Amino acid sequence: MTQKKEGNSGYNAPLIYKAFSLLDAVAANQYEMGISDLSRSLNISKSTIFGITQALTELGALRQDSKTRKFHLGPALVKLGNQAFSGVNLRVVAKPFMNELNQKYQETVFLGTFDEQLASTIIDKADSPAYLKITAPVGTRVPLFAGATSKVFLSSLQEADLEIILKDNKLPQFTEKSITNPTDYIKELQQVRQKGYATDYEEYLGGVNAISVPLKDPWGRVVGAIWMVGFSHSFADEKLEQAISSTLKAAKLISQELGA
Repeated sequence: MTQKKEGNSGYNAPLIYKAFSLLDAVAANQYEMGISDLSRSLNISKSTIFGITQALTELGALRQDSKTRKFHLGPALVKLGNQAFSGVNLRVVAKPFMNELNQKYQETVFLGTFDEQLASTIIDKADSPAYLKITAPVGTRVPLFAGATSKVFLSSLQEADLEIILKDNKLPQFTEKSITNPTDYIKELQQVRQKGYATDYEEYLGGVNAISVPLKDPWGRVVGAIWMVGFSHSFADEKLEQAISSTLKAAKLISQELGA
């Protein structure tokens, strides 16, 4: 049922506005708000909050912690957000920065987003001009735990969600240098959070190093990444450190242009 809004030629659906207000509140206070908290904050009755949260939870837009009963955003919103973020605007905004990084360091630069299966998908790239280079087609899905880009996404998750993922999924040994111990991997993700970028020194592909920096939406959530890859004999040491600095600056500007 919709009602006509006075002074407006359109229509207003009050419940939808309440649902979006609720989602905004949860997004700003992940794992901190339950039904009573939302009712007080939004000045909406508990029965209405209960009905909205039940529907959004069934749709996958919300998740509720089984112990604390607090809410956080669900995979359906991640999917929708990534679909929007991976659209033409992201590619258009990021492309000049990717080309600049590519020209400066002569290494392949990828742009990707994450999905509800916890994998990343390459949505654009700027290939190294070298005859021998690391590359992959646009549309390639990078599996969970693969390299620096997976670290960027996983480091953004809540500890409780990360523990579930590590419990349900064995860390693969892609190469001899892969991190396969869950405790060591969690420590690595903690460093990624602190530094704001991730590295991969031949952990996913032998003879290949990589760096990855997160891209964030207006709410500060990691919804994509920009990463650079090259052969470990040439993409290392001072060159790699300089590339990290340049990629961090590029990611910050891309995120700002997208409203972060």
